[in-house]
Amino acid sequence: MKISKRIPCVILARKNSKGLKKKNLAKIGNIPLIQHAINYAKKSRYVTDIIISTDDPQIAKISKKNKCITIFPRPKSLSLDNSKTEPALLHALNYFKKEKIDIDIYAYLQVTEPFRPNKILDKCIKNLINDKNIESSFAAYEMHKNFWKKTAKTKKYIMLTDKSERYKPRQVKNPIFREDSGISLASRYKILKTKKQRIGDKVILVPYNGVSALVDIHSIDDLNLAKKIYDSKFKF
Repeated sequence: MKISKRIPCVILARKNSKGLKKKNLAKIGNIPLIQHAINYAKKSRYVTDIIISTDDPQIAKISKKNKCITIFPRPKSLSLDNSKTEPALLHALNYFKKEKIDIDIYAYLQVTEPFRPNKILDKCIKNLINDKNIESSFAAYEMHKNFWKKTAKTKKYIMLTDKSERYKPRQVKNPIFREDSGISLASRYKILKTKKQRIGDKVILVPYNGVSALVDIHSIDDLNLAKKIYDSKFKF
C-alpha cells in the first residue's frame, strides 16, 4: 500500500479545567474556543488534516461536525490535570499514522489562545518545508523589556537581559522573545517520537507583537478580556 505524506494539525482539548470550567467550550463572539481553533487551522494552505484529541463528548461532536479526525475518548492518563502535552501529541499522531500515513511535519494549536496573527502558522510550516535541517518553528512574542529571574539555589535575582542592552532606547534595543507555541507551532514528528520533545534544537522563530499576546484563557478574567478584544473588531 502506498504511504501518503501529509501535514496534520493537532488540537488538544480535554474536558476538565480547574481555573475555568469547560474553558475549551467557552464562547467568544458566540463561537466556542474549539471552533475558533478549527477555523484557523482550516485557513492554512499547508494543513491537510485536523486532529482533535479530547475526552469531552461535546468537543468530539463539534470535531466530527467539522469533519476533523476525532480521537475520543482520549486515554484518561493523557487527560489529567498534570498530564503533559507531548505524550498526548504523540498519541494523536501515532493514531493518525495507523492509516498508512507518513508524517514529517506536524502543526499544533492551543485552544486557549484564539487570537492569532494572520498566516503565522503557515509561516512556521513554510520554514520547515524550505529547510530540512530546521526541526521546529514557532510563534515568538517580541519584547524590548529587561528580564530577571530568581535562582533556584541562591534565591537571588539575576538579570537575563545582556547588560549592554539594559539602557538602550527601545528603537535600537535587541529584542528578547517569548516562546508561544500555543499560538502556532510546526515541528518534526521525528523529534517528538525520538526525544519526546515538542520543540527541537534547530529552530526558526516567527516574531509577532500586539494584543494577541495578551490572551491565554484560563480564568473568567481572561475570558472577559478576550470578549472585549473580539467585540472591538481588532484586526490581527
